[in-house]
Amino acid sequence: MAFGTKGVTLRLSNSSDLVTAQSSVLNITTVVGNSVVRVASSDVGEIDFVALGFTTGMRVTLNSSNNTGVYTINSLEATRLNLKETSDVVTEDLSTTLFITGYSMEEIGEIVSIDGPSGSVNVIDITNLGSTAREKLVGIQDEGQVSMEVLSNFTTGSTGINQWKLRDLRQTGIKSFFDIRFTDLPVTPFTDPSAYFFEGFVTNYSNAVALDDAVKASIGLEISSQAHFILPTPGT
Repeated sequence: MAFGTKGVTLRLSNSSDLVTAQSSVLNITTVVGNSVVRVASSDVGEIDFVALGFTTGMRVTLNSSNNTGVYTINSLEATRLNLKETSDVVTEDLSTTLFITGYSMEEIGEIVSIDGPSGSVNVIDITNLGSTAREKLVGIQDEGQVSMEVLSNFTTGSTGINQWKLRDLRQTGIKSFFDIRFTDLPVTPFTDPSAYFFEGFVTNYSNAVALDDAVKASIGLEISSQAHFILPTPGT
């Protein structure tokens, strides 16, 4: 089913916004309505998700080889994270240390357009003298770039601050995390729209001033990770 562009957002998480937890006493389970990352009952007190800074709405990744997606915190308690996603979460008890990283995402305001991710793969020609037709291999995927145009905002409000964060990231070359959130579902405590989540660099930030027009900026991102596509979460 088609959906519109109104309400699509691109969000940023600086490295200073990240929170982490690590423990060998965690387990991952699925229950009706949500998935759970839980501290084993015998080890309550070893870690406290609330005290560590995890909050509702954060994106979450795990170092688990079975659960490699990007998840969203629906609600939390000191000893458990309730995740919106259930379809791609595998139940597991861990005997090795699990690292959980939470990303607090902040909207980049007054975006006019977004283009990308523009992923592609390299094609390697392995044709030889014994070939009857061209033979090829697929090389390493390149998730490409994301570009956006924004209405420049130099105020100290959240819109201006987050646009200037992008400018600073272009100058420092520090990698950050981003997501592009679509509008095929509303954002509620139990539902979330589809999205892309990726790590990347800000490669260009260029202001444009034209007669009888708003001041705008063109901003380019170079993706330096897999561009995770997050399926919409319809709830139960």
